[in-house]
Amino acid sequence: MAKMKTNEERKADLEALTEQMGKQIDSYFESPEKIREHLQFLGKFHQYSMRNAVLIESQFPGAVAVGSYPFWEKQGAQVQKGERGIKVFVPSPVTYALHKDEWVPLSKAPKPIKDGVKQGRIPSRKMMYFKIGHVFEYTQTDAREKGIEVSDIFKRYHRDGGLENEQDIHDALTTLADARNVTLLEEPLDEIGTAKGCYYPELHAIALNPRNTSIENITVLIHELAHAELHNQERNLERDKPLTAPEKEFQAEMVAYVVSHQLGFPTDDFSLSYLAGWTKDKELLDKEKLLQEVHQTSASFLDHIESHLEKVHTLQQEKEKSPIEYIEQMDLRMGWKDADLSLYERVHAVQSVFPEEVEPYLNAKAALETNLKVDRVDEPLMYIHGKGFGFQSFGVANNQDFSEDAIVAYTVVLPNQPLISGHFDPDRTVHPLHDLEKNNKFEKPTLKNLEDSWHNVLLEEEKKSLPRITLLNVERLI
Repeated sequence: MAKMKTNEERKADLEALTEQMGKQIDSYFESPEKIREHLQFLGKFHQYSMRNAVLIESQFPGAVAVGSYPFWEKQGAQVQKGERGIKVFVPSPVTYALHKDEWVPLSKAPKPIKDGVKQGRIPSRKMMYFKIGHVFEYTQTDAREKGIEVSDIFKRYHRDGGLENEQDIHDALTTLADARNVTLLEEPLDEIGTAKGCYYPELHAIALNPRNTSIENITVLIHELAHAELHNQERNLERDKPLTAPEKEFQAEMVAYVVSHQLGFPTDDFSLSYLAGWTKDKELLDKEKLLQEVHQTSASFLDHIESHLEKVHTLQQEKEKSPIEYIEQMDLRMGWKDADLSLYERVHAVQSVFPEEVEPYLNAKAALETNLKVDRVDEPLMYIHGKGFGFQSFGVANNQDFSEDAIVAYTVVLPNQPLISGHFDPDRTVHPLHDLEKNNKFEKPTLKNLEDSWHNVLLEEEKKSLPRITLLNVERLI
């Protein structure tokens, strides 16, 4: 049985580990190549604290994924015999209670003191200490032999990013800006020349150069969002010593590099040229604080982006389900089991919780309620939800009086095209065609065809009504 370490020995171990971490941090700033390598590593381990990421890298270069011994057991993997754990700092909060004018650990306090703390009669406070724990890298286990992939375990932190989901990532960055109350301007307030973008601290706003490519807009937006996060007016006032313009650029570029590299975007053009100037006369604490801020900002950005991508992925999977599976899933998510709700209540409930789900929800309901066979559609058809008519010729379905309805929900199907659904308030919109035009749901040629279909119905009705009108106008003798 291993001999228990004394408090002095544990303290010495922590000091040695802290010193090792400090040396590792110092080594990053020796060259742009070394800081790049570290930033790449930070991206992979952004769920860990910056200090623990540094320790993992120093002890196990090239690590891909780590977990504790119990963690790997839960995954069905076993740490290989003889493997040495990677040392990390483990937070260990200790609660103290006030006893005879002294703060004593609650665990060692007399029972009346413990009861007093529990009842709120005796003051208590928590202090954070750290102890040394151990984690093991993926290759130190038998996970590979058992066919357990890293991506199966760490779905959020180990995903393939890159150009194929460029739009989803751009959307995620837009929601990230919105969450931080950053305004995204349509264009710069003045000519910015060859600059790719700019952040206006006074306005807490970002503008991108309209000459950028779509790929450039991704990486530049990350850079400018880093400025908005780290160099806004409030953060600037909190600093003991203001950062210089080159220091701010260095920090923002490091955040952009971490996030872009982790998402699979090109990083060859990233410039860390401020490294040499920034490190001159800087103490270790300055360097650690710089990396801490970069790490925290990168981690929060990646968490937000990956959460958004997970949501998009989940929604895509749900859209690929059969209509009945999709409806059942939505009923479960909305808590609608056995609920007797009107169409108005259902649509507005989905709109308030999952606005992006309204259209696929209506699509699924239309397909399920009408038993639609899409492959048999040879003309534009439309279904008005709640009317009980099923899919009708578009012109016929559009030619109704909707003024008395609380809400109008519709689904349109065209030959060889996916379903399109929408909904509107009849007080503001006349009919489905009007709503399709307002929301640009179809290209102009398609809208013109739908309009012609409706006009043909109007003409037919007018022709049918002419003989009746003529008869009504014939003179009658009584």
